Amino acid sequence: MNALQALRRLSAIAAVLTLSSCATSTPNAIYVSPLTAVINQGDGVTTLVTATDARMSEEERQMLGDQISQDVQSLAQPGSGTPQRYELEVNITRYSRGNGFVRTALPGMGQIHLDGVVAVYQLPKRTKVGEFILNKAFFIGGLYGVRVNMNTIASTFAQAVAKTVCQVR
Repeated sequence: MNALQALRRLSAIAAVLTLSSCATSTPNAIYVSPLTAVINQGDGVTTLVTATDARMSEEERQMLGDQISQDVQSLAQPGSGTPQRYELEVNITRYSRGNGFVRTALPGMGQIHLDGVVAVYQLPKRTKVGEFILNKAFFIGGLYGVRVNMNTIASTFAQAVAKTVCQVR
């Protein structure tokens, strides 16, 4: 193998790694009101997902809510004191599954979007302890664009919610 072939292979590997990180990189939260509580291990968490965008089915909302609750429990840090109970209210404001074929043929078109507003309430008084916005989009074309679907983006969105409420960097 000569140096040119090795450089081409390294370039291809770098491109694949860069593209793959786009779908699974968690978006940063935009705070509407600062988070004044951190969810720790032992705290009870329930997640309610609603959708302003009618394209998201009840089943998809339930799956996303379950995924968020599981991710929060897995990322929660050890806490001190008495366990608290929290409710995460996630309102999906934009839900677009996109189209893998269109993304492949016309890069930048056929985008996948999952945007939402997350309010965190401390129970039993249901006191709001924070609110933030998350926007996740994917638009890369090619063969990688065909492989990425809404499940990948929803999983990344759930991870972003969990990292934010557990304050994991």
